[in-house]
Amino acid sequence: MIRFWLLCLNILFVNSLYTQETYNQNIFGFATSNTFTFFDTRSDDFKEKIKIISPQILRFPGGAVGNFYHFNKPAYGMKIKEIDSLIAGKFPKRARGLISYSKKKRHTNNYIDDFIALAKFSNSRTVLVANVLTEKTEDILSMIQKIKDSGIEIIGVELGSELSNKSYFDKGFLIDDYIKKSELISNAIKKSFPKILTAVVAAPLLEDENHRHYVWNKKLSLLSFYDAIIVHSYAKVVKGKDQYGQMILEEDEGDKEPSFFIYKKRLLDFFNDSYPKEIKNYNAIFDDTPIWITEWNLQYSKKTGNTLLQGLFVANYFLELISSSDYKSIELTTFHNLAGRDFGGSIFQMKNNKTYIQSTFYPIKLLSNIFSNDKLEVSSKKLTDEVFQYSFFKSGELKKIIVINWNDNEFFIDKNSFQKKTEYYSKYLFDLNSENEGLNYKTSNIETERILIKPYSLTLVE
Repeated sequence: MIRFWLLCLNILFVNSLYTQETYNQNIFGFATSNTFTFFDTRSDDFKEKIKIISPQILRFPGGAVGNFYHFNKPAYGMKIKEIDSLIAGKFPKRARGLISYSKKKRHTNNYIDDFIALAKFSNSRTVLVANVLTEKTEDILSMIQKIKDSGIEIIGVELGSELSNKSYFDKGFLIDDYIKKSELISNAIKKSFPKILTAVVAAPLLEDENHRHYVWNKKLSLLSFYDAIIVHSYAKVVKGKDQYGQMILEEDEGDKEPSFFIYKKRLLDFFNDSYPKEIKNYNAIFDDTPIWITEWNLQYSKKTGNTLLQGLFVANYFLELISSSDYKSIELTTFHNLAGRDFGGSIFQMKNNKTYIQSTFYPIKLLSNIFSNDKLEVSSKKLTDEVFQYSFFKSGELKKIIVINWNDNEFFIDKNSFQKKTEYYSKYLFDLNSENEGLNYKTSNIETERILIKPYSLTLVE
């Protein structure tokens, strides 16, 4: 304990030791998949929650939903016959549920109108997903034009979402089909909107040169009609079978406390080793082409969903991306997902016509303090293998510090000129956010000579 405390006393002495760089605010984005089906995004209650988050980017229409979106049709404009003919797996059933729910709620307008209202309210820039499977090119251009006419800045257009997945392959959709369609649409977008960027779907990495994913990436890497590649990231910490960001079969690894200790170690390995290597490999394949991470989260499960572990992971991910040189090629991210019915995947969950705030809301609320202000310079430092520190400067002057403590020990830092502390924490990593005994989120004035950093916590001092 004493050794740990002494090691952390140097927390403020980073100004002269670590390079400071201005971070990219486009990292602080959120996907809106299914949000408009289940939530009244024009209500004062929802708008107040969005105001607290202060998103810099919003993504529309979404992933698989975006692949079947039709402009000027009710809701997401999906057509069941198209879906059944072009994708296998679970999505056809999910799509039927979305369509049925939208009809039940009498949603006759296209959700693009709700998206525009939300983006304008939050003053967000946008990333759009084009339906390259069945939408007419002129309707994709009309979707873009409608967003532009509303005064919303469009960063770029994703040319489909996860189209390298087996669920499309099983229906006969191959890389050559994707290249033909995506290049046609990209060229049309650039002709009408020269400043709008386009991005192609990169496949998950595999070393087998005969695997379709390897072939997919190889063929795309030889082309130049796009500006960025799209990568999705779901950190897997629970053993079992996973699919498309969600655990569908989970192995028992013991009681809660020891199993979450294992999950924590896997998360730290993700940040320290596996994720930097993954991004480095994409950089090598695509010759440092910019990367858009348009869906990311902890691979959510019944075990880790809505826990402190997931909340701390989300904060760590955002902060690593803006501070580590390993991720310089990542120019944009949108967290999956803003609001929906899924447990652990969305920030706000709708269940039995009631909104539940998930554990990821609080760290995102804390980080909005960083992303919604004027750009600052950031430097990062690991105090131990389980403690991450991020320091924020303006014109060389230290303004804020954020500390993520994955350790079960507390420690202190010097007060210096800091006046206020905001902290997010709980006793155990497996603690859930709930109405009765939710995770702790508190802001207080600093009145002591040293600042306490709690175990298992995210702390902002300013």
